[in-house]
Amino acid sequence: MFTLGQLSTSEYNLLGAVSEDELIGAIERAPLAEKKQFVRKIQQQQKATVTAAAGQTNSRGEFERRLHWLPKEIQAGLASKTLQAVDAAYYVTKNISTSKIIKMLKDDDNKIVGQCNISSAKLEKGNIMLLSGIILLVGTAPVGGKVEQVNFDILPDYIRNGEFEFKANGTTLIPSTTCDVFNTTNMIVRKGLFVLDNPKVILDQQAMELNIEWGTNAPADVYMKAILVGTSVTKY
Repeated sequence: MFTLGQLSTSEYNLLGAVSEDELIGAIERAPLAEKKQFVRKIQQQQKATVTAAAGQTNSRGEFERRLHWLPKEIQAGLASKTLQAVDAAYYVTKNISTSKIIKMLKDDDNKIVGQCNISSAKLEKGNIMLLSGIILLVGTAPVGGKVEQVNFDILPDYIRNGEFEFKANGTTLIPSTTCDVFNTTNMIVRKGLFVLDNPKVILDQQAMELNIEWGTNAPADVYMKAILVGTSVTKY
């Protein structure tokens, strides 16, 4: 159970993680100084909400809106400042030469600099993520070259006309969807980024799948790179 002081001093908006009864109890037990501090924070949050409404909600804001979905120990860690929310970008690359289907996340994936920074297609224990977007890019290596030499760019037409799906937490979070959502040509946005209108909470130690299929075999020496972007919980 949070104290009013924790609710007031946390860098996160924890109100969504407490019930009405818990909040009333925290207010009743708090000294006057903490009550005043809490009122000031509520006023600041109201101003921030008005500002955000005029623009675009960012990943941090979406994360705070979903704090009540997180395990209680994660909520407590954020409140006590033993845990923090940080920007996250988990990536994996795969050789798709002569293929027209690829499983980008597999249980035999290992961390290798320049190739992958997530093991076994799972988040590490205690590392929970709010997925706010997926980036998908393709590039061709020099003849006899390696993935580290690839300049990744927007999907070519033969892949853009394909489909993908994303699974996590034992269910399908993004059903079969056209790969054209990764086409950011002439857009002022990060190259190849598909922004999720409904960000997804990805639990730790749960297998993820990003499966992609297109209609014709890719040429030789072609690689694909997928990046999962969002907000992740980690230790200070």
